[in-house]
Amino acid sequence: MKPLVIWLAIVVVVFGVFAVVSRSLQETSRVFVFVDASNPMGPVWRDVPRELDRIADRDDTEFALARGQSRGGELVHSWQDELRWSNVEPFAPCSFADIGTFTETAEADERILLTTPASLDADDCDPSTLVDWEIVLIEP
Repeated sequence: MKPLVIWLAIVVVVFGVFAVVSRSLQETSRVFVFVDASNPMGPVWRDVPRELDRIADRDDTEFALARGQSRGGELVHSWQDELRWSNVEPFAPCSFADIGTFTETAEADERILLTTPASLDADDCDPSTLVDWEIVLIEP
């Protein structure tokens, strides 16, 4: 009986060490999320936190969050384990001109833009200029 207990203890320790090592070697990906904070987002603004929660349901990921419109962009937070939204009212016309000015944009493994179809009709909101971006449209 004693050899069985010793063998079982060794197996548990070996698999435990394996789990810890494999978990620690797993790479963390970085996702930069830019939220369009322009006037056309008004009707869907209450849906932004729900969409951010959906994006944040990822393991081993760090997030940076920014928002912006034609009057400039603002970094809500840099890299952290979860997306923390600070609610402001959308205002000003749409513009993606400042979307690439954040250092987090270049550091990110993945870039996501949250916007609405109404914003894409604006002159300064041409999504074709956003190479390697996932565009998530929030429908009213």
